[in-house]
Amino acid sequence: MEKNKINNLELGSIIYFISRAFLLSVTFNAVIKYTKQDSWYIPILNIIPGIIFIFFLISLMNYEPNLPLTEKLKKLFNNKISNIMLISSVLFASFLGIVNYLNLGNFIQSQFLSNTPILAISIMFSIATYYVLSKGINAITRASTIFLYINIVLFLLSFISLIPQFRISNLMPFFNSSVKDNFNSLLNFYAFNITPIFMISIIPKSSIKNPKLKKTLLISFIFSAITLFIMIFSTISTFGYELSILYEYPEFHVLKNISIGGLSSRIESILVIQLLFDVFISHVIIIYFIANIIASIFKIKKMNLLYFIIITIFVIGVSLFSRFNIYIDNILINGIPLISSIFTIILDSIIFIKIKTSKKLVN
Repeated sequence: MEKNKINNLELGSIIYFISRAFLLSVTFNAVIKYTKQDSWYIPILNIIPGIIFIFFLISLMNYEPNLPLTEKLKKLFNNKISNIMLISSVLFASFLGIVNYLNLGNFIQSQFLSNTPILAISIMFSIATYYVLSKGINAITRASTIFLYINIVLFLLSFISLIPQFRISNLMPFFNSSVKDNFNSLLNFYAFNITPIFMISIIPKSSIKNPKLKKTLLISFIFSAITLFIMIFSTISTFGYELSILYEYPEFHVLKNISIGGLSSRIESILVIQLLFDVFISHVIIIYFIANIIASIFKIKKMNLLYFIIITIFVIGVSLFSRFNIYIDNILINGIPLISSIFTIILDSIIFIKIKTSKKLVN
């Protein structure tokens, strides 16, 4: 039914949140480490590989628009190969989901609830995650759209209020990073802020009302990249990279410099909601992606039970991995981006080539 379809704005809002989610702690820490005061231009440089990735995604979503991702891959490849691809995607998404939740738990515990265990924080957000998932994709996209409006207001409020704090001298000397450092920053950004967009492919094109994929995906991604550029630029130009690298969450602490209407006490606690929405919506989509693939492979009908099981596994995973935060941070910055990028580039290339060759055979 037409009324049950999601619209282009709702689809775009999901891309916006997914492509911003890992800035908190993961991407920001990586680009500061490698490119220091030059980190501000990394989101802009990544627009080019991001657009290339989105064109692949458009090609995939346009292929057999009535079929979900699982059935598309089964039509392109035999069952064995398609299942390997799907299970690999589930494992990759599961890793992102645990990292996402772990970052959220660490952030809330360290900045707001120091005496609260990460397990309790994870359970609290898991209840909200399960509730949204249990209402279906329409509820997910509607919530995403509402959060998008709130995010934009908070983002503009934060940016405008920080302008008087900007010091261009904190960005100098310009373009002082080596090619290797720029590559490492770009790799981290690609791995955590671009490749997760693949998960929207779980939504069939036929379930989108009057789909305008090219326009929606490009505008939402570029808009997201611009906001990330502004966030990194604002933080470094306010703190300088030396101070930014000392903070665990510089993108949050910079908000403490904001004063609105003469009020500055704890205003950052309101403005930081935009970062929490990024993590929350992306986490909901990650679980939705994993659950739908597992349900398709193993012919599971009880989706709410599957959501509950996946969320429970994530909560247990977060509780276990939280003991190894230092090691995980090093792996995220130094090892995972290269592995993740190679995996997704190979997988996407194989799928893209197969789609093009299958179209030629049909014609």
